[in-house]
Amino acid sequence: MTIGPNPLDTVAPSNGAPSRASVARLRPSSRRVRAALRWTLIGLGLLILARYLADAPGITASSTWGSALRLTVPIALVAMGGLFSERAGVINVGLEGMMIGGTWMAGLFGTLGGPWAALLGGVVGGLVFGVLMAVLCIEMGINQLIVGVSINVIAAAVARFMSDIVFSTMDGGTIARSPRIGGDVPHLSLPVLSGGLGTPDLSRTMEASELPVVAQLGGVLGGLTRDVSLAAVLGLLIIPLVAWVLWKTPFGLRWRAAGEEPAALQALGGSVHRTRWIAVLVGSGLAGFAGGYLTLISQGYIENQTAGRGFIGLATLIFGNWTPSGVFFGASLFGISDAVGIGRPETLRALVFVLAVVFAALGVRRLMRGAPGRRLRDGLPSLVLGVALLAIFAFVPLPAAVSSATPYVVTLAVLVVAGTRMRPPAALGRLVPRRTRRS
Repeated sequence: MTIGPNPLDTVAPSNGAPSRASVARLRPSSRRVRAALRWTLIGLGLLILARYLADAPGITASSTWGSALRLTVPIALVAMGGLFSERAGVINVGLEGMMIGGTWMAGLFGTLGGPWAALLGGVVGGLVFGVLMAVLCIEMGINQLIVGVSINVIAAAVARFMSDIVFSTMDGGTIARSPRIGGDVPHLSLPVLSGGLGTPDLSRTMEASELPVVAQLGGVLGGLTRDVSLAAVLGLLIIPLVAWVLWKTPFGLRWRAAGEEPAALQALGGSVHRTRWIAVLVGSGLAGFAGGYLTLISQGYIENQTAGRGFIGLATLIFGNWTPSGVFFGASLFGISDAVGIGRPETLRALVFVLAVVFAALGVRRLMRGAPGRRLRDGLPSLVLGVALLAIFAFVPLPAAVSSATPYVVTLAVLVVAGTRMRPPAALGRLVPRRTRRS
């Protein structure tokens, strides 16, 4: 029996195991490997070209890409938290509030127990607001958008109130921050490539050579593989784990069905109510973990340290079309733009050039290869945006103040380009009738 429309695209076996169609989605194929390699080389080529056109060595520097990796992780994690909730049919715009809860609780746990306790505290802080959302939305049937917005407002207020009560009484703490978290989680480097285990640092040698292509490749590889926090590694490993659960496990099948065809899930003997509870709690825990990771970077809780990353994670979820791989690539884009915003203005100009070429090429491709009835609607916004960015790159000097707004501008630009192709889960936001909530 087919559980749902296109995104499920699978037949549910009678024993509850994942279908062949869902399993096939994660099987490596030569075509996918070739495509990934091709796009990686194209991206590297664009970075090298932008580095010389904008005279911006920072766009391929190891420091930039190390920062990009660190800034990608919290966005990817909070977006994965939203993926869990929304794939099950529960709209979650409260990700920012869950992150705030995670940062505050991580500051408390980290002060008392160290960095690993901070990560645990982040999960606990996210779960507090996850339980609140599940009770209000799933049990009481209150509008999910209203609940999510309320969580964002309440979390910031509660964090400041509790900081005044708790952190202000501790040595080194104030109403705006926690005491400093002592220690850090281990950091890893790849042997030979990045100097791990006492081996030579090949990427540093390549970057220092200043040879075209070789130096840029060394900078990118070094930034992504040298001195990487173990917390970042664990956060990145969550992404393939979520993909495996989503496409290859019986729970993943129920999880997708709860967000696509709840009635079909119940007809097969599953519980939409229980599935949505699990999804919301796991999702809030991931959002809290993202907050805990931010606390480790800052070595303590700081008021407003999420800086809207929960909202960027929500935009990443939409841009990624509610898929783990799409979320990862979207988070990577926003992480890079955030890292570039920390650097010099010429680095931002280089990023503008890269985005202009990508958007313009995507627009041309959609105009030429899209469905006849949708070519203009899908391709024109991307093409216009690409041409506008090329004009900005060529003729408009970018002030340094623009750099801090880079992630948010990129968020809006990407949503404009991708908005016409998005398809949320069919039952997203749909309440399950009370009489059929439990199977």
